Amino acid sequence: MDFFRAHQAVGTTIPTYFIESTAPYNVDDTVVPPPALPPELSPIDSELAVKQIAAGLLNGADPNLVVMVHGFNNPEPAVLRMYTSAAMAIQRDEKIRSRQGLVCVGYRWPSEKMGSPWRGTWDALPTLPTWLLYFGIIVVFLTFPLFYFASQTKQWWIEVFRYIWNPEAVHVITLLGWSVAGLVLMATLLRTIVYFRDNYRASNYGVPDLIQVIRAIDAEVVRQHDESGTTAARPRVQLSFIGHSMGGFVVTNAIRTLSDVFAAPVEALNSYGLGASPGERPESPSHAIGKVFELKRFVLASPDIPAETLLSSRGNFLASALSRFDEAYLFSNEGDEVLRQISTLANYFVFPTKSRNHGFRLGNVEILSRNFGMIDVKEDNLLRVLRIGNLTLQELYDSLEDAKAERQPNASPALAQARLPKVFTYFDCTDYVDRDDPDKPAISANERPLLTFAKWRKRHDAEAKLRWYSHLYLLVVYVVRHQRPNVHGGYFEGLLSQELIYRLACLGYDGTVTAYGSEVALGTACEQKQIRMLVSPDLWKRRTGPVAPPPPTDEKLRTATRAAAPGSGEAATTGAAVPNLVGMSIVAARAAVAAVGNIPGRRGMEPQFMLLEITREAPNQATGTVVSQTPPPGGRVKEPASIEVIVAK
Repeated sequence: MDFFRAHQAVGTTIPTYFIESTAPYNVDDTVVPPPALPPELSPIDSELAVKQIAAGLLNGADPNLVVMVHGFNNPEPAVLRMYTSAAMAIQRDEKIRSRQGLVCVGYRWPSEKMGSPWRGTWDALPTLPTWLLYFGIIVVFLTFPLFYFASQTKQWWIEVFRYIWNPEAVHVITLLGWSVAGLVLMATLLRTIVYFRDNYRASNYGVPDLIQVIRAIDAEVVRQHDESGTTAARPRVQLSFIGHSMGGFVVTNAIRTLSDVFAAPVEALNSYGLGASPGERPESPSHAIGKVFELKRFVLASPDIPAETLLSSRGNFLASALSRFDEAYLFSNEGDEVLRQISTLANYFVFPTKSRNHGFRLGNVEILSRNFGMIDVKEDNLLRVLRIGNLTLQELYDSLEDAKAERQPNASPALAQARLPKVFTYFDCTDYVDRDDPDKPAISANERPLLTFAKWRKRHDAEAKLRWYSHLYLLVVYVVRHQRPNVHGGYFEGLLSQELIYRLACLGYDGTVTAYGSEVALGTACEQKQIRMLVSPDLWKRRTGPVAPPPPTDEKLRTATRAAAPGSGEAATTGAAVPNLVGMSIVAARAAVAAVGNIPGRRGMEPQFMLLEITREAPNQATGTVVSQTPPPGGRVKEPASIEVIVAK
């Protein structure tokens, strides 16, 4: 029995394969027609594909296996097009193409298209809802016509009906019939959006089958190495992942399963997550997976993962996976209506919360900045410039900690302030514009908004949001206009976003910076296409250039509440004066902003200002000088607020 089938990219310098699980959409499917392959792919025996992948890794000087995993609502033809496009994008990129020892694999789990389960909906409907549907239909047909005609005729049997049956009761029974039938029809509608079905298949087919693929490649590398007769040690193979949407869920759960949960000692029952002090916590988990793999990079694009997993002080599947990677990247946009509307609706039934402020997905993260390009921010302020839904990560974190404090009043406070968000490097693609066809001339006329309509609402106000009608319009357009703009998958259509995703996964951060020439050039490329980039504090130590970012602060308790304590005598400030930073060195500007927040009587409060730094070329300015700032100096703004400065490179 074949559990997998495989295809190979034709004419690519980098060995590229497409391995798919043969698990059916339905457990009782009898016929699964073979896919219609694009000309860039050719079929290959799955066992032979594994052998060739292992050989490609063994023959490379610096072996690196990059695995790409798609998301939900992606039937086989769409996945084939997506992975073929990825193979061609990698082939076009000379910086990746010259990478020695790189092998790329696209993995498909059985996701289906929205609406496709409609044909089997009636046959699959369980007995109880079938009875309820019949009951509702019968009640509607018996009561509604009688109620309507009762007011239109004087026939004797209608008069009897009026006498023995209270008309108000007819109203209630008719509405009951409609409600019962409507509930069953709503359940069938939720089935046809395939979210729950894809979630089941991702958990029960996607994760275990991906694990088997990784284990098979690991075993084949070991076998070929041992049979070669060489006395050299087995090579260490870098293993990186690209996860889109629900594919991020598949990868994180696969990594958690592949990891040895008994590798780290357990000090006590509650020595779990952030429940232990730093001195008592077990060592960081190993990056090693299997016998030859080492986890290196994890690129998430619009991940369908709850934002609360970034902030929970308990252990969770995302923290378990991220702790094993060297680098992590998150591509997101505020207008991803698939996550913001469809995913939150589906998870309304399962996500445990009492407020609509919770349950938003990581794919909706936005960076609160008026500008585009590479942005620096002090580590303490990182959570305040990232927003998901209605709240910043800092507000979300505070609300979770406040709830925990009320739930467990005698518990000690968290000893770390949400380290997990600081692992990611963020790319906010809300206003991203670019070409989607490499054959078109590189002119602005050929560029279009790819994920939203790129209205740049943060031009004058960093905290501005898309309006409710903009979200509704994006959802409607996504459904009826063939995903233009593609609010959920536009990252794999634009030239720069594809280049960033594949370079980061294949080359890493340092290799990507080298490919662009410098960090300034990388930031400029993002700025030109209206992408906001916020570098992980964990990568600050690797950064180059004369403008060094603020050093990471030591681990400490969460910030105090923003409200003044009753009776403390602290008066609320109506507005803070914006300091003049233009002409200062960036070091002096940081000190000036820090001094503004150091006001007597405000101990424990949030800082008045957050400094966001954007480095750009300025030939007539000394390196490290603040060229301009927003908002301008002298004005008064509601605190806390951000000051964005342009720093000369």
